Amino acid sequence: MQYASAANKAEAVARMYYLGGAPVEPLGPGAKEKRSALEALAGAIGLDVTAIPGKAECGRRLAQAVRVAWDDDCHSTGGTITLLGLNRLVDGVVEALVARDIAREEQLVNELMSLAPAPGPHVPGPERLSMEEISSEAKQNIAELIASLSAAGTAPAGVSFVATEIAADAVRFDDGSWREHLASVQDWLAFDSDLDVMSAEGFDISLVALLGLSGTDADATAVAARLTGRLEKAVELRAQFDERLEGEAEGGVTLGSASQEWSEAWAEIKDDETSEGSGPIRAIADTWPINQFVRLANYEELELSPSYQRADVWPTGDAQLLIESVLRGIPLPSIILLQQSDDDGTRYEAVDGKQRLTSILRFTGNHPTALAHVRAKAEQWGESSLEVLFRRDYPAFKKLWKQHEPDSLTAQVERNLYFPFALRKGDVKPLSGDLAPLRGKYYSEIREEKITVVGQKRRVEALFEEQTNYKLPVIVYEEVTPAQVHEVFSLYNKQGKHLNAEEIRNARYHQLPLMRGLLATAGDAGDVNIVAPFLAHEWDDLSSTAETLDGYGFGKAGYKRTKLLSWVAAALLADDGGPTTRSTAAHINLLFDTVREEKSNKLNDEAVVLDAMLLLDHAVDAHAVTSDESWAPAFKAQGKWQELQLVGTLIGFAAVRAVLEDAIEDRLPQVEERIREASASKAWQRPVKTQSREQWMHTARVVASLLEVFDVEPRTAHAALSDRFGQSGLLNLLSLAELPY
Repeated sequence: MQYASAANKAEAVARMYYLGGAPVEPLGPGAKEKRSALEALAGAIGLDVTAIPGKAECGRRLAQAVRVAWDDDCHSTGGTITLLGLNRLVDGVVEALVARDIAREEQLVNELMSLAPAPGPHVPGPERLSMEEISSEAKQNIAELIASLSAAGTAPAGVSFVATEIAADAVRFDDGSWREHLASVQDWLAFDSDLDVMSAEGFDISLVALLGLSGTDADATAVAARLTGRLEKAVELRAQFDERLEGEAEGGVTLGSASQEWSEAWAEIKDDETSEGSGPIRAIADTWPINQFVRLANYEELELSPSYQRADVWPTGDAQLLIESVLRGIPLPSIILLQQSDDDGTRYEAVDGKQRLTSILRFTGNHPTALAHVRAKAEQWGESSLEVLFRRDYPAFKKLWKQHEPDSLTAQVERNLYFPFALRKGDVKPLSGDLAPLRGKYYSEIREEKITVVGQKRRVEALFEEQTNYKLPVIVYEEVTPAQVHEVFSLYNKQGKHLNAEEIRNARYHQLPLMRGLLATAGDAGDVNIVAPFLAHEWDDLSSTAETLDGYGFGKAGYKRTKLLSWVAAALLADDGGPTTRSTAAHINLLFDTVREEKSNKLNDEAVVLDAMLLLDHAVDAHAVTSDESWAPAFKAQGKWQELQLVGTLIGFAAVRAVLEDAIEDRLPQVEERIREASASKAWQRPVKTQSREQWMHTARVVASLLEVFDVEPRTAHAALSDRFGQSGLLNLLSLAELPY
């Protein structure tokens, strides 16, 4: 029998598994070969490519080993090997095996030519999705939602949407036209890749995969339900996008900022969808007297969570109103706590109610931060009874402060230190009747005053320090895993709390030194001595990061700086053995999950985290040294740094800094012109698509170019990162740039 190259991918892939002695695996979505086929074929000649990132690079190594040509025609931009490339590899391996054992040639050729093709990917239903079988109500919902998304209007930046003005009754399921209409509005759905429109079967396969379904779960009813949910979200987020754009004329919103919020909203949804399931959650609803919260704070068992909660403190006026409500016996909303237990005991973290608890602890002189500051002053001033004075006679404490401190104890200083505040002065109607004597006074001055609360006349101090009928509703989540932290925060988001994705992530991973280090270095976590004390002795150096990012337009709001640094860290250090194509949020979570689950991971060591923060800080410092002229105007849009462009360049600078150390800044004047040329190139143009893979490919090209500009070998940078931090994702990232290294 005469040997001939495979006529299609299914035949080529079957030969690859056969030659490698491995079981045949079906083709992936879009009739793509799996990486395991390349690994099997390489194994046939004793070549191990399991550690090589990217199928294209695996193919290049294998082609080199069997001495066949390998060029751009052998693989696509997305890393898929073409039929030409597969045949070159298979034919090259066959030739090599025959050369080793010429007597085996006839048998080998006969076996290869008679192989059954590799099976195609699973297609739901007999051939394709039978969407005509879904209920008429489901069809109507999908049709109306597609029609709504097809309406004319402004699209977010990077969304290549062209209005088609589809009528709902034109979306039909009996003739398959629903596929064409869905494809026309798919950019509003923010899928991670495009739907395959080359065939009905390919379309259905890609839709099932993009909706996160597979196997027996992918019948038409399940697909319709998941698709409807996605379309509903798309319509909702489009409406929010349109509302934000209405403020553009007034100067409050730009297309860029509205687009960024639209993109971040989708990222949060995807993060929720991919978060691990965690089973039943045990929660107990109860009521606690105020003194129980005070006691927990005094025992250092109440965590107000400065490392992941919003760092702001209510204005004193809001705190005064809260205390007035308590004094009047007005019920407050529930306090939501997470119970955390370990070898050191049990503590409670405030998920919701931080500001209410902060106000109560401030007013009564029991806030942990304030007491820590007072104890430090007691030692500094030589006043052993200072804490007692602070609690029992705050006006006298203020006089003593004036004697010892050059700076006045203004209301703003008191707020920053969480010191007590007085009640409102003057004719304050809520403070009338037996509450009138409390006006304008501190808690220490009114402790003995008697007031009526919930039908009982008691001293004020009893309300805050003893068991009374006035209690705060509390919900305690017990035995909560880190995954459930994410779920709890997401739940309260949906009920009006509105934490953003970064705040949820900070809560989920805040016990990790890496998370706290990033928060502190980004300048989003308040006092470094409380959140990340292991950074304190390098703080004069590290503090420049927040200042630089603030100057770049990334302020403290929304933890944007923490997200940016986490993104850079994840690109450099998260390694799952393959190219980076997941969403930004999922990739950042991958890094934290890896560190949390691997107790021996170097990034659980505070000294290693400090080293990582110094690398990021020094990369930011070097980046700040570059002049505006170093960057092409088209890359640095309108003279301002956009998030994607800044992240890409910071990853590149950090990778270079890992090799060159301080010499990077000496090299900058020599390479500024090369940076400008590179940033003006087509490779650095921001991708039109907002899909994760397109953005990662853009980042990979930027990073690869910067390494080339500084004459730093990618593998050298990869090794430097691995040696210092125990892991590196740099080569995985660079595999998307489709460059040989």
